Amino acid sequence: MKFTKQEVLDVCAQYGPLLKVPSGIDGPRLMAAIASVESSLGFDCGPRHEPTYDVGGSVYASSKLQQSLVAKYGSAAASSYGPWQMMFCNFNGETPTQLESDIDACARAFVDQFNRFVIRSRKASTLDEIGEVWNEGHITPDTPYTVKLEAAYDANLLAAKS
Repeated sequence: MKFTKQEVLDVCAQYGPLLKVPSGIDGPRLMAAIASVESSLGFDCGPRHEPTYDVGGSVYASSKLQQSLVAKYGSAAASSYGPWQMMFCNFNGETPTQLESDIDACARAFVDQFNRFVIRSRKASTLDEIGEVWNEGHITPDTPYTVKLEAAYDANLLAAKS
């Protein structure tokens, strides 16, 4: 599955202002940078299977929600989707089929997950911390990911889209 670079940049410009980013960070630019690192700006949107979320995996074993999603959707529920590569369990009722074709659904869910988890729950306050939480789920040194995120953010992909 893939979306065009232009589609991804357009939804970043549309939904990025809804991100509750720390002062000094531009929401649309950050949203585009995360999409760049996660999916090459829509070229590789998954679904990407994550064995820890499937039968026999540690997340599956510890989460009743994940178990019910796998029971309903099979291994598709143990995958990440969209330009921002969110795990299926973090979406808001969309189906795997919908996530493969509806970039707006992916973008809305990204904004919700970002604001709720990255900012409110984990309290990420710098670009590095945002990258660490988005990639690992918590603030922890993750230099390879944050280096890529910083480079994509500095490239200001939205300015280069025209």
